[in-house]
Amino acid sequence: MFTNRVRQAIAATLQGLPLSATVESFTPPKIEFGMETMTGGRFIGEEMIKNGTVLTANLVLQGMGPEVMLALGVKLGDDILLNVREAGQDQDGNTWFTYHTVGGKLKSLVETAIKMGDKPTTTLELSCRTYNRLENGIPVIDIDVRTQKFVLNGVDILGDARRAVLIP
Repeated sequence: MFTNRVRQAIAATLQGLPLSATVESFTPPKIEFGMETMTGGRFIGEEMIKNGTVLTANLVLQGMGPEVMLALGVKLGDDILLNVREAGQDQDGNTWFTYHTVGGKLKSLVETAIKMGDKPTTTLELSCRTYNRLENGIPVIDIDVRTQKFVLNGVDILGDARRAVLIP
């Protein structure tokens, strides 16, 4: 049964570099749709999905050093691969885990102000080309913007449209 969850561990790798001890937070891509209002012959309009919005993910690291900076030193146009894994227990004592895999380009790198006594943090924002999410080993999100694969909550939303234009 699905119950309340408590996160107990976060691990991450960026370009294969382990970041487990430095992850402050991870914000997965927001799945959002552009909507268009349909009003023809209606008193009350209805919205229809027009498109999906651009996906971005944020990773906040503390104590980021030269190893992370060098891992980000890919050639212009190369994708960055980020894996974030989280796990914990639910209120029934069952262990759960979620794996997030993001492939994309570095959009921004923002460091906090330098202050005595503070822990430095760095926020990496990635423009996502791919995003995959596994919940307890079950694929629930699988998005690839180039192939237009868009699986959300286990449903291939664009499967019929892709097949209609002969894209596998």
